[in-house]
Amino acid sequence: MKIMNYEILNIKTGGAMKRNYFLLFAGYCLLLAIVISGCGGGGPGSPGSSGSENTGVALSATVVGSFQGEPTYSVDTFQGICDEGPPPVYEDFADHQATVTFTARLLNPDTTFPAGKLYIEKYTVELRRSPDSIGAPPIESDTRYQTIEIPAPTGSGVVIVETEILLVDLLRKDQYREDVLSGRYSSGLAYINNYTAIYTFYGQNEFGENFKIKAQMNFQIGNFDHCE
Repeated sequence: MKIMNYEILNIKTGGAMKRNYFLLFAGYCLLLAIVISGCGGGGPGSPGSSGSENTGVALSATVVGSFQGEPTYSVDTFQGICDEGPPPVYEDFADHQATVTFTARLLNPDTTFPAGKLYIEKYTVELRRSPDSIGAPPIESDTRYQTIEIPAPTGSGVVIVETEILLVDLLRKDQYREDVLSGRYSSGLAYINNYTAIYTFYGQNEFGENFKIKAQMNFQIGNFDHCE
């Protein structure tokens, strides 16, 4: 887990598709982002977040998909053979992770009262089918218990905490593969469908005030080549 504390901060973030379908998917993501930007939230921070007025801290979050330490929005559900050997060499096949970055700043930089540390205690991830993949298999939501500590910001400073979380575990990857091969659901080439992961993080500050913070990312799932 990385923790950074800045007085002045400029951030440039992003990720890249690992294989094909980039232009189509990027266009879809842009359209979806425009639609979502019109949605309101419950207070300062990411849309849908709440509790900032109780903690005195404006908290936001961004999420980027990753696999084996590399940023990617392509979740592979088919383990391929990279080298027939003998012996055969298979693709790495494991849980697909994500990197979440929390940014915290005081609502009132001139306050004389300490804000207190923030503690994320658990998060949920809802995996929604995108409008262009409405016939895709449903993927079960997930709940994970993970403690993430966010130091209290002071003055006009900004605190940034970055850590790894889960996107799609092996159980859900295997279930997607079974479902998409069953003939009951639709998909594009290479069994690919588009989804949106909606994260909700739940926590308290050190004084017992509750808060929640939301973040989301778009991703594709299907048969991708992750051989090096």
